[in-house]
Amino acid sequence: MTGDALLGLLSQPLWVFMTVLARISPPLMLAPPTRSTAVPMRIRAMIALAMSALLTPLAFDSAAPMPGDVINISIAVACEILLGVLLGSVILLAVACLQIAGQSVGHLAGFDLATSVDPNSEEEMPVISNMLGWLSMAILLLVGGHRQLLECCLDSYQRYPAGSVLFDESWLEEIVMITKHTFEIGIRAAAPLATALLLSNLVTGLLARTLPQLNVLAIGFNINAMALLTLLFLGLGSVTWVFQQELVVWVATCHRIATGVP
Repeated sequence: MTGDALLGLLSQPLWVFMTVLARISPPLMLAPPTRSTAVPMRIRAMIALAMSALLTPLAFDSAAPMPGDVINISIAVACEILLGVLLGSVILLAVACLQIAGQSVGHLAGFDLATSVDPNSEEEMPVISNMLGWLSMAILLLVGGHRQLLECCLDSYQRYPAGSVLFDESWLEEIVMITKHTFEIGIRAAAPLATALLLSNLVTGLLARTLPQLNVLAIGFNINAMALLTLLFLGLGSVTWVFQQELVVWVATCHRIATGVP
């Protein structure tokens, strides 16, 4: 009898710690700056363990009791992981927004072959896409987006105590809406550059039509490259302004998923 009581006292803190770790780890793995492969996996694991240890006492009082069977334990942990993945994915979509714009602009400028390895995903991406991706991460960190993400994780314990997360249909609606918003902002960010590059391609086509003796392939690529660099220099501020203004939408989506408050 004493052994069962002692086991209950020991198992509940471990259960709360495990559920907190399951909810905190996905945002840390998906959102910058810890998402980058430049941060070793051991360091990311240590950060997740340290944050879970700090949050466990705060979530202990309202935590649900540990289930008595393995199936319910697995379901509860899976729901915690799902909530953490949703919160981290919203911020990940914010970073991918400008990467989408960079891919569109790089394709119009003929920079498809100019690729480099993205340190976050370890995949080859266009240079322009990588540059705008780094820009989005820098803006996100400068405006405190990583702190607001952690604040969403903390606020989620008011609606979903540790170990009692239940799947909500509103999560799917929020993800669909924020995915649409991501593509819309990516198009808005790329639209001025894309329009200018289309005009540059039109000028190149007119040169090829009127002066067929010119090497249009070499001249056209140089014109597109110069136009792209000039437009990036002139329009990078507007792209940054659009992203900074719309970043509020991604953060608000995180808060709605975590707290359910519109």
